[in-house]
Formats: sequence, C-alpha cells, structure tokens
Amino acid sequence: MPSSPSLRCSQVFRLIGHILGTGTWEQRKLGDISKITAGGDIDKDKLSTRGRYPVIANALTNNGVVGYYDSYKVKGPAVTVTGRGDVGHAKTRIESFTPIVRLLVVSAPNFDINFLENAINNIRIFNESTGVPQLTAPQLGSYEFEYPCSSEQVCIDNVLHKIDNLIAANEQVPKLVIKIVNNSLANSSFSN
Repeated sequence: MPSSPSLRCSQVFRLIGHILGTGTWEQRKLGDISKITAGGDIDKDKLSTRGRYPVIANALTNNGVVGYYDSYKVKGPAVTVTGRGDVGHAKTRIESFTPIVRLLVVSAPNFDINFLENAINNIRIFNESTGVPQLTAPQLGSYEFEYPCSSEQVCIDNVLHKIDNLIAANEQVPKLVIKIVNNSLANSSFSN
C-alpha cells in the first residue's frame, strides 16, 4: 500500500523548514489565516457521470469524486479535509469543484496550497465524537499550526514532493522484482 503524506511526522516537516529557511515560523490558528466552509446537500438532478467540475464527498477512494456538475461552488485552488468518518485527511484541489455533505474546504490565498495540505495532514485531530467521527469547520479552525513565509512554503513543498516521488518509486521495486522472478520461473526449465 502506498505511503500517505499524512504519515509524515511533524518533526520531519518542521526540520525541513528549519534546514531550508531561517527557522522562524509563525504560529496561528488555522481559522485565523484561512476561510473554512463545509459542503452541503447534493443536487441529484444536476449530478452526472460526466461534466466539467467534480462533485467531491468525504470518500478517500476515487479522490472523493462522486460525479460531476456543469457548475461549481468553490473556485480552485483549495484544500479539502474529510469531516466525517475517517476525519482530517487533507487533499489539494487545483480545479474548481463542489463539496458535498460534511467535506470541509480550506481556502487560504496567501499560502502555498500544497504546503497547506501537508500542514493540515500533520495536525493530530482529536475526535471527541462517540458515534460516527466528525470534524466541523470551527473545530478545524481552532487547531494551531506553525508556518514559514511564502517562499519557504514553496521550498518545503518542493522537497516533500520529491520525497513522495522517491517513496512511490521505491514502493514499486518489490513488485517489479516479484514480477521478474515469476516471469523467469515461468520461462525456466523448472516449469515443466
């Protein structure tokens, strides 16, 4: 199973920032530096299997896309965060889209959008619900996190993107070795 950026530990996240930058980061509540909204009801009459703009729910499969509309509610880029069930998973959305149900949308025009995704994925979300886990916009907005200036955000994002690519490439190596061994065995004299 591929590694998730959310599995990165926050100490590594901050360490990269300190190595690349001045080490001076501000600490603020997410709600103070961004606009956080929640999705709404789905309009099943407008929903189609094809269209220009994705309709995105809390699902972690298929990037959360459940269909398409010909219009959108949120102009990209933005970050979506799952708000019900498996809460707290952030995902960068470059294209404009419509969030539905309890999907949270974080818009912060003064931030590198990929840095913001990684920062949110490094927040330890406390779930106080006893039933279906839920994360509300005010709850997400109350979390504090540290961040550097814009240029350092871009540098950190570039480093993390390269690390993700290296991890993904290395995860493919065992699969390739198994495939080569299986092909070799199938074509060898042992197969008869």
